[in-house]
Amino acid sequence: MYLALDLPTSADATGQRARLIALDWGTSSLRGWLLAADGQVLERREGALGILNLAHADFRSAFESFCAGWLDADPGLPVIAAGMIGSRQGWAEAPYIETPASLADLADGLLALDSRAGRPFRIVPGLVSRPADGTADVLRGEETQVFGALAGAPAGERLFVLPGTHSKWVATRGLAVTGFRTCMTGELYAVMRQYAILGRLCEEPAIADGPGQLAAFDDGVALGLARPGAIGHLLFTVRSQGLLGLRPADCLPAYLSGLLIGAEIGDGLASFAPTAPPCIIASPALAARYHRAFARAGIDTDEAAGEPACAGLLALARPAFALEED
Repeated sequence: MYLALDLPTSADATGQRARLIALDWGTSSLRGWLLAADGQVLERREGALGILNLAHADFRSAFESFCAGWLDADPGLPVIAAGMIGSRQGWAEAPYIETPASLADLADGLLALDSRAGRPFRIVPGLVSRPADGTADVLRGEETQVFGALAGAPAGERLFVLPGTHSKWVATRGLAVTGFRTCMTGELYAVMRQYAILGRLCEEPAIADGPGQLAAFDDGVALGLARPGAIGHLLFTVRSQGLLGLRPADCLPAYLSGLLIGAEIGDGLASFAPTAPPCIIASPALAARYHRAFARAGIDTDEAAGEPACAGLLALARPAFALEED
């Protein structure tokens, strides 16, 4: 049910003792870390136990199964979880915190789930942004990654881009989130491929990033960047290019991806006007696409190191559980 990436232990070779279980519990997957007080990862696990994959929403059973061994070694080990587990469809809804919001604001809003979980258990709240134009926006889970990436980062204004099903652009000042914006890039790509008529012309390439695919992606990015407000029209060009034989069928998915990512970046840059290179938080393959697309826009980018979600969870857990280094 899960994949253990390190041998399960309650202490490592240097005598480090487990002090915290940190969980990034999303819609489709669950990641977990067994941590020492100084943040050293003693074990890491992951599995397809996202909230929508659980029969009868049996969150406690899923949690205890996923953390088996960890809890046996120390039944009272405190737990902190971020992500959709705190949504209305999750174990319990952790109310949103208004932006601007600091790490301390987020820590103050932690939801205690001790009685349901049978041990000290906190859920991280999400954030809500209410910009002047009235289009309220929400996120849940990404805030923890951003605060993890901010640890040790230089002061000033930063912009974080977290690609995915729902891409998040998160602006920070110092150690506070000042606002954010969501773009449904990944979900639109999936819907276009699976349900739209233009998706019927697409074929999976033998090599995902072959020369033809990369050229098609770059073409799509260029169009999306130049005309983000015309994305409804640009999407139809996937079909017209396929019907007219202007682009091979196995290059159409890359072209579609480029259009959507280009339009997202064009809109995001107009909305935030970053003064420093945006920092991308994503899997290596997805991050590479965004680095390439930003480069087409003439924008340098950074990338978050390590696993920011783990670092953010530890930072929030320290005051909640009075964690001090051994």
